[in-house]
Parts: sequence; C-alpha cells; structure tokens
Amino acid sequence: MSLLKTIILSILITITPFTSFAALKIGVSSIVSAETNLKMYEGLSEYLSKKLATPAEIIYRKNYKDMNELIQKKEVDIAFVCTGAFVSMNSTTTEIIVVPQVSQRITYNSIMITNKQSKITSIKDMKYKTLALTDPLSNTGYIYPVYYLIKNGIKNRSYFKKVYYTYSHDKSIYLVNKGVVDVAFVDHMVFDYIKKRSPKDVENIQILHKSPDFPNPPIVFSSNHYNKEQLDQIFLNMHRDPEGAKILRNLNIERFVKIDNKMYNEVIKIKQEVDKHLSNESSKIF
Repeated sequence: MSLLKTIILSILITITPFTSFAALKIGVSSIVSAETNLKMYEGLSEYLSKKLATPAEIIYRKNYKDMNELIQKKEVDIAFVCTGAFVSMNSTTTEIIVVPQVSQRITYNSIMITNKQSKITSIKDMKYKTLALTDPLSNTGYIYPVYYLIKNGIKNRSYFKKVYYTYSHDKSIYLVNKGVVDVAFVDHMVFDYIKKRSPKDVENIQILHKSPDFPNPPIVFSSNHYNKEQLDQIFLNMHRDPEGAKILRNLNIERFVKIDNKMYNEVIKIKQEVDKHLSNESSKIF
C-alpha cells in the first residue's frame, strides 16, 4: 500500500463513527402543501446538517403512501410522518425518534371544520354537502373522520354531494375558508399554526367537532448511514440551543420528546375498524 493511501486510511479510521459522508435524507410527508413544507423544514434541515457535519436533503412526497414506501426501503434516513401513516407501517422495521411537544401537549386532535356561511350546525346538516379529506393514510384527515362518520350512521359516500382529497391539511383549510368546500376534517395543530400566522386564512371557519386525543405525529428513523442515538440527542436538546430554539419557534414546537409506542394502540384499533368496514365490497364509502 502506498504511503498516501496509508495516510488517507488512517484519517478515515480516526473519524467519529457517527459522522457519515452520505447526505442526510429527510423525508417530509404532505401534512401541509409542498411550498409550506419547504419553508417550514428548511431551517431544520440546515440545523441537522450543521450538527452532523454532513449535507442534508429534504425529500418531499405528495402522499403518505409514497413516503411510507421510501421509509420501508430505507431511501430516507429520517421522516416526518403523520400518526395514521406510522400505524400503517411495519413497526418492527421503523423506529420512532421523537415527537413534537406543542402547547405543552404530546397529543393532537382531528377537528371537523365548516364555513360559517354553510349553515351546518350538526352532522345531519352535512347531507348532500361537499366534504374534503386529506390522504387515505391520514389519521386526522381520513382514518378518524371515516370512523366518526360510520359511528354516526354515514356509511356511503353518496351521503355527500362530493368528496375531495386535498393531500394537505392547509389546502383543506383554505378551501373551507373560501367556501369552496362545505366541510373538512383536519389536524388541529395545522389549523392553530395557520390561525397564529395568518388569522384571515381561518376567519370564515367554525369548528363543529373535536376528536379524542391522539399521540402526535412522530419523526421516524430508517437509516443505514446514521446513528439513531446521536439523532435522538440532537432533537432532544434543540430547545436548549438558542439556534435550535429559534427553529422550533418557527415550527410552532416547544421541544421534541420521547414517547411510548403503546400510545398509538388506540389509533391502531380505530384503523382496524375502518379497514374492516372498507373490506366489505358493498361499503362504497370514501
């Protein structure tokens, strides 16, 4: 072996095992629209890049199914996913890193919103109205809403004039606020984030129903290149770092915390009920 090769090999061996030459690939699902996602997560991407001393790349997918496939194939290292998408994955190959704490809570809700001019005051008034859902793997934008509708006797999409899929919560909120759609089910954290940033974008909206508490959407780990424990520590200590704390404030997050996977069991049960109903070929719902 040449002297130069020996020197290079020696340098590589002494580099910390946590450092990777592969770019950190950060998967972001369409909880909000692509443009909003990039604005929200760009600062976090740069922060992780600096902490890991490696490039970082945001990989966006329009629907949760496509992102889940990337996670299962380990084509992203970490990913921000919704609760419903997480419980739809193979939990034996996907680990949770952390979840966000927002307003001192690690839980969130699905809310049913309507336009104030729609004159909808109860679920009975929704007949022959237009409904917006987000994504078939979304907990707050599909799984819980379908469960809620089934429990209230609505078992066929013909109950509605039209059912739309928007593939992002902010788009559903926009459509209801503008009166284009009568009813939507959305993530309450996205609604609160928009209300805080731009009150006019929710000024025509009223909330008619709020779900039980569900565990917040997690950040999951799926990497052959990075060390999970190191990423744990970066996320868990962000709120103690002035730069990290600023990024968290922009995301409307107080800090990241650990969570027990068992907290997702109730969502799994609800999804199983919905799946059972949908497996019936005569149930042409949604």
